[in-house]
Amino acid sequence: MEIMEFCRKVKKSLCIYVGHEADVSIKRIIKNNGIVLYSIMISEKEMNISPNIYLNGLHEAYEKGETFSEVMDEIFRIYKESRRKKSMNMDFFLDYAKMKERVVCKVISYEKNKELLRQVPYISFLDMAVVFYCQVPGEEMENATIPIYESHIKMWNISKERLYEDAKRNTPRLLPPRLLSIEEMMEEIFEEDLRQKSGKGKAGAGGRTEAAAEETAEPPAGNGYKSCMYVLGNERKLFGAAVILYDGLLEKIAEIIGSDFFLLPSSVHEVILIPDEGREKGGDLWKMVCEINETQVEPEDVLTDSVYYFSGENKRLEKIF
Repeated sequence: MEIMEFCRKVKKSLCIYVGHEADVSIKRIIKNNGIVLYSIMISEKEMNISPNIYLNGLHEAYEKGETFSEVMDEIFRIYKESRRKKSMNMDFFLDYAKMKERVVCKVISYEKNKELLRQVPYISFLDMAVVFYCQVPGEEMENATIPIYESHIKMWNISKERLYEDAKRNTPRLLPPRLLSIEEMMEEIFEEDLRQKSGKGKAGAGGRTEAAAEETAEPPAGNGYKSCMYVLGNERKLFGAAVILYDGLLEKIAEIIGSDFFLLPSSVHEVILIPDEGREKGGDLWKMVCEINETQVEPEDVLTDSVYYFSGENKRLEKIF
């Protein structure tokens, strides 16, 4: 069964289930790197927050033999768990003067997101695009974000340059950078795995452990020894590759690790830094990036297949492969 036929079948069953209490619609959503997802949205009367249930995985399970009844049981479960009892006050989003302190940015591939970039304001950066989103305030909506579209900046009557300036100021404050040696990162992963197995872990966005944000743009100095590799992201572990835009950050890191470095785009969430021991290995690093993106990173999380280089002397990040 084709996915749209599957979506229509799900919609029909949901319409019977919710009756006149809600409207049910099918949405085609373009995610990062042109990934197209289909979802079912259940819009309850007098509610401005609607459960949005992605169907691609459920369609795949159905194609592999799961019964339609089992699929619908899962959808009903998700709907019951995700529905909210009251609307959210969205006045802050309608007024840019109230919302501007919540605007942040992330980096995505320019080449792989041309369709998306026709709909959103963006700033070009090397072979990437800087795009924007709003962090929703309030503990109840922790980790919720609203992507910013061209229609929004027209409503606010602002330019994308103004949006960029506000995001450059806010992002380091709301999403402080975090630098770990690869050894520290492996130790953290091991400890997190133990916490989750013991039932003590607290999951954050995308299955990542939530960390408290501090208002600082200074990367930690590490444990005092020079590693062969470092992982750079933000404290929230969400869209952390954008830290490469933070003013003066890469220069400070070059001082901390004591050399210029190669920068590899591990994902949209973090990047890997390798101290320079000879630029001739850049081609080998490019092959490694391509292989890892192909086999180890979720398609939606891939940043680019490029290799970048930061020179402390020139104070500039450049694409070299």
